Amino acid sequence: MKIKLIRVITRLSVALNMVLVINSSFSQEKKELLIVTFGNSTTAPRKGIEKVYAVRIHEELAAAGIPNKVINSGVGSNHTGSVKDNDRPKIEHGMDRFEKDVLSHRPDWVSLNFGLNDAYQDKGEGTASRIPLEAFIANLTHFITEIKKINGRVILLTPNPLSSKLEKFRHERLKLYRDAVIKLAKSEDVELINSWKVFGKYARKDPAGMEGLLPDGLHPMDIGHKLIADEIVKIIKKQNR
Repeated sequence: MKIKLIRVITRLSVALNMVLVINSSFSQEKKELLIVTFGNSTTAPRKGIEKVYAVRIHEELAAAGIPNKVINSGVGSNHTGSVKDNDRPKIEHGMDRFEKDVLSHRPDWVSLNFGLNDAYQDKGEGTASRIPLEAFIANLTHFITEIKKINGRVILLTPNPLSSKLEKFRHERLKLYRDAVIKLAKSEDVELINSWKVFGKYARKDPAGMEGLLPDGLHPMDIGHKLIADEIVKIIKKQNR
């Protein structure tokens, strides 16, 4: 009788452990990733764009069986600094809204897509950018450091290239900000998407070239948002295995 009781208890214990393991595995599989896309007008919802890349990221990950929520924290005309650094326009900029628009969500992943407005020279060729290069690097470094503190992972994007509609000096200035992002991603050991390479590769195969991707010279159309979303999803899926 005693031996039978021991066998029953043993079987119950094994069954219970199996249930716990199954429940644990199920719970891990169903964990919802929280992703924040932080940036400027090339991130924010925009008239004429059917699906910005934040929407596409959500759909692509869901289709791959990865539960997720994507919060679009893109704001048009934003630079990485504060309105106190440069008030063109007089709105909350990256540093002003970073806590409430990014950190407060406790995200698993954050994409950082800035630079076009930081590099912009309002007074023309040979004049200062809205946010000096050194301050741009410092601001991005601050974002990365604070995201890491809450165990978030960072995907750093270079500002996208410009089309031929924009003056040559603007291309040259923006290249400095692009190169800074590439170096920063390496030194901070975070994921990098070089939008210049991604867009350039597509434009070389498209008869419309870069003008087809950036008809106003600056903002990507739907295909550009798809290209960015595909790259971000590729990174997240690889790290989520």
